[in-house]
Amino acid sequence: MPLRTKIECPECETDLTVKWGGVCPNCGARISEHVARVRRRERRIEQVVAIVGTALVLGLFLVTSGASLLEGVAAYALVGAVVYFLAQRTFF
Repeated sequence: MPLRTKIECPECETDLTVKWGGVCPNCGARISEHVARVRRRERRIEQVVAIVGTALVLGLFLVTSGASLLEGVAAYALVGAVVYFLAQRTFF
């Protein structure tokens, strides 16, 4: 499940939980373009993380195809930790 980043108003920096008609409920600033830009960026980040994760898993499969069970599990755990670290640094 994708993580949603907090979207803040570009004017008053209030978290936008409800977006009434494309304006900030706190200060009334126009936010529709800002919200669309943040969502496009978020979607692009998710796509990049998915592509990198898939490439790492496929590469790992090719490298560990001749390894023993314990070596394969350790390698998959390491790659999983790397993907988690990359995704965490991207979203936070």
